[in-house]
Amino acid sequence: MPCGTRWAELRKWACISTGKGVSLVTLTGTAQGNAPFFAQPVGYDGRTFMIGFDHGCDTEKLLHDVCHWLVAPKERRGRMNFGLGPGPTTVSDHESDNEEVTVMLLEGLLAPLFKLSPDKIAKPDYNVADKRNLDWDACAARAEAIFESVRPSVP
Repeated sequence: MPCGTRWAELRKWACISTGKGVSLVTLTGTAQGNAPFFAQPVGYDGRTFMIGFDHGCDTEKLLHDVCHWLVAPKERRGRMNFGLGPGPTTVSDHESDNEEVTVMLLEGLLAPLFKLSPDKIAKPDYNVADKRNLDWDACAARAEAIFESVRPSVP
């Protein structure tokens, strides 16, 4: 569900920018409890961003996962859920927490370009294991640098 945003532009930009596919899927039965979805209505299997249609804002779900792809080191971009989990992970809580905050800050910078309202985005530290792990300044600087590098490609 595009929720009044620039969904079509985001979907096209996501595919072009990442080289990955985008698939809207209907989650039935136990699908949301299994890889790559687990507890989330979005999953990434290393090849395709899979957005579980659940009457939420699909634009937010896709933008969030594209931001994960942009922030993840190249060696983790092909892993299920970027190697962060749910699913197999070897990333420390410290690295994972700072990466999640960077993703959320980047999402906040990109959201207006796709007409995604700030109230559709969770707080940057909503999904961290330990808030003491966070280096807010470094996360903000990294998010800003990535934003500046991708901004010219956003339609």
